[in-house]
Amino acid sequence: MRYFLFIAGVLAFISLYILTLATDNDSILGNYFWWIIAASSVLVAVLLAVLVRYIRLLMRDVQRGVFGSQIARRLAGMFTLVAVLPGLFLFGVSAQFISNSINSWFGNDTHDALERGLNLSKSALNLALDNSVRNATPLQIDLISAASLGRNLSRALAGAPDTQQFSQLAVYNLRTQAVDVVRNPGKLPVPVLDNVTRDLLETSGSARSIENFGGVLYAQGWLAVNAGNGSSNALFFRQPIPENVAKDATLIEAARAKYAELTYAKQGLQTFFLVTLLVATLLAIMLALVMALYFARRFVEPVLSLAEGARAVAQGDFSQKRPIFRNDEFGRLTHLFNHMTEQLSIAQEASERNRLQQEAARHYLECVLASLTTGVVTTDDTGRLKAYNESAEHILGVSLKDLAGTSWHDWAKQSPQHAVLAETFASIVETAPVDKAVQLGYAAPDEARILLAKATILPDDNDNGIVMVFDDITMLVRAQKEAAWGEVAKRLAHEIRNPLTPIQLSAERLAWKLHDKLSEQDAQILTRSTDTIIKQVAALKEMVEAFRNYARAPSLKLERLDLNQIIEEVLFLYEGSKCTFTADLSNIALFIAADTTAMRQVLHNIFKNAAEAAEEENTPAVRVCTQPAEDSKHVVLTVTNNGKSFSKEMLHHAFEPYVTDKPTGTGLGLPVVKKIIEEHGGRISLNNPAEGGACVRIVLPRLVEAYA
Repeated sequence: MRYFLFIAGVLAFISLYILTLATDNDSILGNYFWWIIAASSVLVAVLLAVLVRYIRLLMRDVQRGVFGSQIARRLAGMFTLVAVLPGLFLFGVSAQFISNSINSWFGNDTHDALERGLNLSKSALNLALDNSVRNATPLQIDLISAASLGRNLSRALAGAPDTQQFSQLAVYNLRTQAVDVVRNPGKLPVPVLDNVTRDLLETSGSARSIENFGGVLYAQGWLAVNAGNGSSNALFFRQPIPENVAKDATLIEAARAKYAELTYAKQGLQTFFLVTLLVATLLAIMLALVMALYFARRFVEPVLSLAEGARAVAQGDFSQKRPIFRNDEFGRLTHLFNHMTEQLSIAQEASERNRLQQEAARHYLECVLASLTTGVVTTDDTGRLKAYNESAEHILGVSLKDLAGTSWHDWAKQSPQHAVLAETFASIVETAPVDKAVQLGYAAPDEARILLAKATILPDDNDNGIVMVFDDITMLVRAQKEAAWGEVAKRLAHEIRNPLTPIQLSAERLAWKLHDKLSEQDAQILTRSTDTIIKQVAALKEMVEAFRNYARAPSLKLERLDLNQIIEEVLFLYEGSKCTFTADLSNIALFIAADTTAMRQVLHNIFKNAAEAAEEENTPAVRVCTQPAEDSKHVVLTVTNNGKSFSKEMLHHAFEPYVTDKPTGTGLGLPVVKKIIEEHGGRISLNNPAEGGACVRIVLPRLVEAYA
């Protein structure tokens, strides 16, 4: 755009200069005045188009709310006022001045002065003409005398004295119209006597005039030469008018003619000058307006550049380097902005390096924590949960995601499970001052667990937070208990089983030997006593067999089984019982790798316990359901009854030996079931449904080839 403005400025200057030259009357450019006006008008139109485009762009930016457009509009408005108002004022003053000046040129004083000058020049010319006539009169007298004597007039004239002062002398025969030029050193044209001059000569005897030949004024005249003898001749003379008189008269006449011409073209002259002034003013104003809008935009360019840079910095881009447009306050401000962004970029790079280092350290710590089977939880000094690993969620059996950032002191208000979790955390935190691990029980949502936990207070630079480390030692404790109970069961089975058979045999022998020897009453007492001994021995044998089953490691023979099919086979045994069994089995075949005998033992134990738990209801019912797990890699078996729910003690310790809520139970059924399920790679859990009753949930691995 700067090149356009430069070219437009040069063209405007040239156009104004040519218009100035064209207004000169003596310039040949005056003939092309209107062409110059047309060319200047085209330039004005181009500038107007550019001006309109700039205005539209500016208004569009204002409507769109482009940053800096308001400043550009105000600057453009101020520049426009500065450019237009003085231009219009000068145009009005100049137009009035031109009109008054032209009117003053053609005033009465000028006209009177020219008329008086013209009269004065005429008087001077007449005086010069009179002098020439007086100078020629002696020659006229000589020619009259020569004519009276019959002499040749041409010779007489040639011999006359004082003829050198004349530029041309001639004798003219009025009858024959013959001209005999006696003197003509300047080779002036031969005089011609027209009818008007002839009549004047015949009536007054003389005729005179002033003629211009070759730019020189001559006083010329005709003097009659009548001798009275009937001859008719005339003397013609031409004498140059004095140079100063002729020059002044010529100038006055030229001025008068010019004045008359200008007077005739007065209105056109005013239009001529006013059009020139108008075009010049429009050129100047349009060029000034375009330059005002251009420089207004150029003026706000540094502001726009800084605003764009500021927006980029606000969005986090500190690599901004704005160009320095000029060496002024804006330039220094831009330099400071670039220095600021450079410092911010350096700080951002340092911060990014620190962040990456912290991220790497955090990722490393997360990897370490994720690889740990031990649960790790950190809190601040107010108890707000800050960090944890997946093992912590797995051990606690609850999701800690929604609890992050909250204090465990407030968890008790949310739910009973959260209350248990808060109580557990409180017990762990109590170990922080003594720096000693503690073993405590934890009631997870699915089962009771035993945790080995320890808390440590973090240094001051970590806000005096606390890190809690805990591990699930339930399986370890349970294994220890099972090993101990297994050894006890093995010894009990061995110690009790040995005397049971002799006791039973002795009781049977006593009954057989003494029955016939005793009275009927004594025989009945003996029979009842021996039957009691035999039944109790049988019960003891059954308990001993349970001890043996619990104590010995099961020898499993795994084979491909259809879980739904084996469930249907076991349920067939319970047809006709008081309890109604409902099978809601998956329509997809669920194959598992299991020992048929052990799995039948598990199902029979679970179904039997469910039926016994529901037998007190008016309509005892048990629902058996199978379905694939969400991961499609396991099968889920749930057995739900509508009887009494599990007690809290049973939920937490049901799988421990000799724990039962049945009056006649041994407390070894569920531990044996759990042992068999775990030998199959599965897991078993107990829960109480919200609608009542009790539920046993078994999860077993699913054979891959069955659904691949």
